[in-house]
Amino acid sequence: KIWVDGSPWIGNIDLTFPYLDTAATRSIGIPKGSCGCANYTREQLTEIVGAYFPKGWQMACHVQGDAGADTILDVYEEALRSHPRDDHRLRLEHVGAIRDDQLQRAHDLGVTCSLFVDQIHYWGDVVVDDLFGPERGNRWMPCGSAMATGMRISLHNDPPVTPEEPLRNISVAVTRTAPSGRVIGPEQRITVDQAIRAQTIDAAWQLHSDDVVGSLEVGKYADLVVLSADPRSVPPETIADLEVLGTLLGGRQVY
Repeated sequence: KIWVDGSPWIGNIDLTFPYLDTAATRSIGIPKGSCGCANYTREQLTEIVGAYFPKGWQMACHVQGDAGADTILDVYEEALRSHPRDDHRLRLEHVGAIRDDQLQRAHDLGVTCSLFVDQIHYWGDVVVDDLFGPERGNRWMPCGSAMATGMRISLHNDPPVTPEEPLRNISVAVTRTAPSGRVIGPEQRITVDQAIRAQTIDAAWQLHSDDVVGSLEVGKYADLVVLSADPRSVPPETIADLEVLGTLLGGRQVY
């Protein structure tokens, strides 16, 4: 895993547009007009990817800003041109501010995205009101746009930033409900079935592990949870509150 940029909450993600000038951004020291910054230059990222991708490594890159997304997609495209590989499953992590054209480019390159959608649950109002404004804040973690390209996305958490909450990930991806109760970017909502896939089989696929985990099939590990209700049968906003009644790992009950 490599890091193009940092965290939106401290002002160091690599953007083509500036942070808002608000009390919140001033309180954390983001200067007026700042578009954040990158951790590495394109040349440094080319060196890192070039050292490992030709050896067969799968690369994943933490990137939040849209400028950073352009940079790493350039680097990935160059690596694929120099060292073609079928089914490489190169990955981008988080992609908070990624644009539709970048998502389409990623899909066309065979690059997939894992989205930290739980940020909407915790800080969706902050993104819209304090950091980026409605136009860009409503697109934060754009699951709907990513899936519209045909991309197989995954949902993840980022402990200790947020706890590991797979059921809440599913709920938030479907509802996009912020702490205030408002829906952040309703066009970016996905269905319960799509969110379950993103949390299970498509996440396993991204990791080249879908041959052993991610779904219940003959020949795979019998890793599963028993829930108090079918997530498809309850209001989406209550999915996170379902009780885990039992857990099996490799067919052995551990809870």
